[in-house]
Amino acid sequence: MKKRKITGFHQDNIGDWVADLSCGHTRHMRHEPPWKNRPWVETAAGRDAHLGEEIDCKKCSEGHMQKNELPEAKRRIAEAVKANCLEAAVNAYQAAELNGGSPEDAWEQAVAAIRGLNIDGVLNTLPE
Repeated sequence: MKKRKITGFHQDNIGDWVADLSCGHTRHMRHEPPWKNRPWVETAAGRDAHLGEEIDCKKCSEGHMQKNELPEAKRRIAEAVKANCLEAAVNAYQAAELNGGSPEDAWEQAVAAIRGLNIDGVLNTLPE
């Protein structure tokens, strides 16, 4: 089993305590004697004492992607789109300023440049 740190707790819709794990997954931490003996989960002090503790994460062990991870391909696409949006906005804003436009005009030009960004062109710049 893969171990993950407890980063917090919340209650589910029926009031059972759920541990929030560092991977973004969750795990119920019920106190149901005799099967689960976790009286500490019933008090704030008890839960606080278990913050940072490493416990098994079934979803990570089964190979589920961590919720706070993006596949590398998606991350590259997002980064390329972000970079192209920023470049288009800055260039349009600066061009509007150089042409004597007001800050409001420059802002409108920057937004228009982002809206008009050729997404296919951005994607075509990515390596296969």
